[in-house]
Amino acid sequence: MKSLFRNLFVAAVSAAVSLAALWSCTTNEKYDFSFTLPGHIVTELESTVVIPITARNITSVSVTSTPKGWTVEDVDLQNWTVTVKAPSAYTADDPTVEENGTLKLSGFTPAGTSVTASSYLSLLNLEMDLSDKYSNCYVISQKDTRYTIDVTHKGESSETFTPDKVEVLWQSDRELVNYTSYYADKGTFTFFISHTDITDDKDNVIDSVTPDGNAVVAAYDSAGNIIWSWHIWITGSDVESTAITTSAGVFMDRNLGAYHNSDGSTDTDDIFKSYGLYYQWGRKDPFIRPVDYNFSNNEDRTVYTGSGTVKRFSYVDAEKGSDVGTLEYTVKNPMSYVLGSADNDYDWLYTSHDDNLWSSEQKSIYDPCPRGWRIPDGNAFVGMDIDQSEDLSELGDIRGMYGWHLVDTATGTKIFMPGAGRRSFENGKLTNVNNYGYENTPMPWVGYYWTAGIATSDRSKAQSMFFDLNTTRAVNNRYEPQKEMYRANAMQIRCVREESPTPQYRPRQ
Repeated sequence: MKSLFRNLFVAAVSAAVSLAALWSCTTNEKYDFSFTLPGHIVTELESTVVIPITARNITSVSVTSTPKGWTVEDVDLQNWTVTVKAPSAYTADDPTVEENGTLKLSGFTPAGTSVTASSYLSLLNLEMDLSDKYSNCYVISQKDTRYTIDVTHKGESSETFTPDKVEVLWQSDRELVNYTSYYADKGTFTFFISHTDITDDKDNVIDSVTPDGNAVVAAYDSAGNIIWSWHIWITGSDVESTAITTSAGVFMDRNLGAYHNSDGSTDTDDIFKSYGLYYQWGRKDPFIRPVDYNFSNNEDRTVYTGSGTVKRFSYVDAEKGSDVGTLEYTVKNPMSYVLGSADNDYDWLYTSHDDNLWSSEQKSIYDPCPRGWRIPDGNAFVGMDIDQSEDLSELGDIRGMYGWHLVDTATGTKIFMPGAGRRSFENGKLTNVNNYGYENTPMPWVGYYWTAGIATSDRSKAQSMFFDLNTTRAVNNRYEPQKEMYRANAMQIRCVREESPTPQYRPRQ
């Protein structure tokens, strides 16, 4: 079970803190002390690796810390190497072992100055190469695994570029996407996804699972401009095996960016995990979820850079600059929510409408769904309706679900759709309440789901699936499978499987 990829390999990862060419404030002494490679990965128990060090004006070295189970067997100051032995067991067999951690050394100069060098160590038996399945979105469902993705293609097209650098733009939790490396010669980006421990009532670890989260990785040119970006969607179960077949196509069982499907649960944690990310019509890059399931204070969930500092999404209009409201601007600024322009019917494009950004006919370069999936077409929800038993239920029985089961009227198949609301085209604010501005009580939750359909009555808009819960009379519950909405709104997406996806694999090098 633990015997995959038994050939020893060493790979550079960007976890290390390297200190080079430093000056002491008191003695003006110059010294270097760092690991030549920032990290080492081994794939065999008890493997021995010899790690080179870069050192200048360092006279002695001591081991500050090692991950549990790892052993430093030798520090060779003549050849400047450290020999490290991997653990004799995996964490599953010995809970005291740390499969991934940091080796830290302290180096000392003749003047007594101390400096630290760090190298990431990983005992790894799992890796997954997705570089031949390039897409705007990668689904990650396996824990404790190093992933490799392509970072040279725009979407699933043949259009390529060569980044100057690639790094994590934002992530939903600190240390979600770890130990990243960009390999320019291969056009690939690697990262490590760890696990989340499950504990019992006494805080004893009894199991581990894939962490839930989302991240965006960005490629930059030499001037520091973003060329393209990719969504890393980390969800603990396989979206292929849990898909739901309807007469309109095979749908994912969860929203794009969600961690699972609450399926009518009234548990607030389940509800929150079923919310996906939000997308403006035609854009490939996501916007973050609310801070909690009931949209407290209209607050965004906090996101972090690759180094763990807090990062914010911005909400911009024409006052931000002359290029705002263009496709080029949104590609360069994936964290900027472009507010709708009244001069262009509240589209985030300020001078035109582009009906081809998303398409029902062929998956577009800006489609945010993973490979093999696409935005549903405009007719996808026409053959569905709210489950009648829920539609006629007492409000107290169903209000806590924050969503509806939709029923395929042709087959009877049910699919639960969370009422995750939308972001407003006017200000980007999150709302899951419909307040129509008259005496009716505001709706406690609403659902908006984009399709690739173009509005028929007002071509400046696009089609969405919409529902709400009426708090006054159940017969007033609403379901509209082709509601026309301004394109600057950001909504949830439920991807549908491509009927005949055409692979565009890059030849392996």
